[in-house]
Amino acid sequence: MTTTVERARVRALRIAARYRRTPPGRLVQRTVDGFVAIEPFDRAMTLAAQAFVSVVPVMIVMAAFRPTQPGFGAFLADSMGLSDATRDTVVDNVSTDATVGSSVSLLGLVVALITATSYSRALERMYAKVWQVKRPGLHAAWRWLATVLAVILAVGLLGLTREATEGVPLPALWDFVLRMIVWTVVWTYVPWALLRAEVPVRALAFTGAVTAFFMCVLSIVGIVYLPIVLEAGARQYGVLGLVFAYIGWLFAFSFALVLATVIGRACAEDEGALGRLVRGRRNDDATAPRVLTE
Repeated sequence: MTTTVERARVRALRIAARYRRTPPGRLVQRTVDGFVAIEPFDRAMTLAAQAFVSVVPVMIVMAAFRPTQPGFGAFLADSMGLSDATRDTVVDNVSTDATVGSSVSLLGLVVALITATSYSRALERMYAKVWQVKRPGLHAAWRWLATVLAVILAVGLLGLTREATEGVPLPALWDFVLRMIVWTVVWTYVPWALLRAEVPVRALAFTGAVTAFFMCVLSIVGIVYLPIVLEAGARQYGVLGLVFAYIGWLFAFSFALVLATVIGRACAEDEGALGRLVRGRRNDDATAPRVLTE
């Protein structure tokens, strides 16, 4: 019995070794190696925490300045693509814009934006680690604010996609397409700005598309998952339950962002047609040694 198991193990190792020598095998190996090296769970939790304490307060302030929007709860629910029932649960447990807006000033908005740059710095560290490039100095600090504004603008646009697709044929499909476009543009621009164009735009665009796809799939999963978690959390713990559920959801999105970035670099390093498609032919000699294989 032991001999049979040992033979099967040796055979499996040989098959795996042969597979790793093929282009798909090398791609999988680069992805796994890059994923392990980036410490994905720690990175994703850091990004989720920074997003919650940095970006969410800015979204609350911005929602407070929108008189036509019935509170931050509705703004948050629409950006997450929640169903009407779950949307009502979130709205009922989150303060309205009148409550928040009474304590918000222009100075508060400026301070919130400056504080939110901690999320940009966390993103910058992650992208620099994955792509193995040097982080820009303080002279590029304006890019931190620009990337935060880009992410917040994207979330605001996603809150409008539901309204934009109402009454059209196949609204779910068009909502998916619009979300893909918005997220692809944002997650192409963000690393390009943070890394000061150290990585080819074409490679970043591919990575941005992968990121957008993962996030859109998560949004579809959230249609089933989020109502259960949010309603249970709100029923048992009130606002605190919503906070825990939202942090967990931010972690899922952050994990998808890290994974997509690792996959993007692994594909850009490919020696064959996939690599040429991702990074572009003219970047083969000039860029690959400096960025993609450093």
